[in-house]
Amino acid sequence: MERAQPQYVLGGEKERQLQLKAQAMNLPYRGFTLIELLIAVAIFVFLIMLAGPMYAQFMANSQIRNAGEAMLNGVRQAQATAISGNTLARLVVNTATGWRILETIEGAEPSPPNPIQVYSLADGAPNATVAITPAGATQITFDGFGRIVGNTDATSTISCINVTNSNVSGTRNLRVVVSNTGIGIGTKLCDPAAPGTEPQACPATPCA
Repeated sequence: MERAQPQYVLGGEKERQLQLKAQAMNLPYRGFTLIELLIAVAIFVFLIMLAGPMYAQFMANSQIRNAGEAMLNGVRQAQATAISGNTLARLVVNTATGWRILETIEGAEPSPPNPIQVYSLADGAPNATVAITPAGATQITFDGFGRIVGNTDATSTISCINVTNSNVSGTRNLRVVVSNTGIGIGTKLCDPAAPGTEPQACPATPCA
């Protein structure tokens, strides 16, 4: 007696696979519904609202850091220029635009003055705010030994350069302290809000 062959509802194995593929190909393509799109947009806006202030604060702190380091470099470069030329050199700071370094050549500055180097706040710190102590001071002069000396025009000598960003709250402000007194109160970039026991803290005396 012949054994009966099994009967498949959808035919053999290969036939079933072909039919399933054909059904999958015939399914209509399904896109996003309006509700799904609105939910996705709402989530995206919510994430932007959370990250926006943090990003703004990060960028503001970056600009403060850029401007603070640039001001410190300006002081050090003016001092190095005086030492290398064995002459007077001065850093002139414009709180709105940046700084320039001028050197005395054979007892006089070129007229019009030709700066050795110029830095613009627009390069990396356009929103940073610079304020100088004492108020009204605009320059600092170094002699051939790198010491701070009186300005030739008898104006006040810069002792501190404060860098902030008034456009964003909660930023970390920085200060450049300029001093001849050496270790502990020498020229440095510091954080005026840091506790006095921290290495990044600012000395109180030069900017009191």
